[in-house]
Amino acid sequence: MGKTKNGIERLMNSFKVYDEIDEKVYHDAHLLLNIYSDVLWGIKNSYTNIVCECKEIYGNSSVAVLDVMTEFGSDLKAKLLHEQLEDAEASKVIIDIINSALLRLKTYPKKGEAYHKILNATYFSDKKYEEQDLLDMLELSRSTYFRQRKKAISLFGVISWGYVLPEFISNMRLD
Repeated sequence: MGKTKNGIERLMNSFKVYDEIDEKVYHDAHLLLNIYSDVLWGIKNSYTNIVCECKEIYGNSSVAVLDVMTEFGSDLKAKLLHEQLEDAEASKVIIDIINSALLRLKTYPKKGEAYHKILNATYFSDKKYEEQDLLDMLELSRSTYFRQRKKAISLFGVISWGYVLPEFISNMRLD
């Protein structure tokens, strides 16, 4: 774990997160956090549709039926369902990357838990808080919240693209 923390600190320095925020990293990470709930909803909705269609067409809700059908290429509907499944799988990878980056953020030695709490309450909570309720819950002033949120988003971005994504890619190549 010490090796990872030192590596994250080096990455943070290269992205200038301590002194100034790398605007591209911040912007991209902020976009990713903003789409998280949409992606989560999409994967849930897509999976539900796939299961329903598979059950309707084949009398079985098992998506394994799709693999057999698309191998033979005998049914256009099966191909479409298979494509939907692949889209859902891609969305799941995004969710896994985000969740993994959040776990790493939480263990970061310099305000990692505080940053995790901010991002969790802002982007991942089932309840959408009014600004004042959010500030009260986090026990932060408005200016401190926005300053720390920006640093949390930037650190999340560095961890996502600097560590988690390369690990996912490396693991995919090994499979």
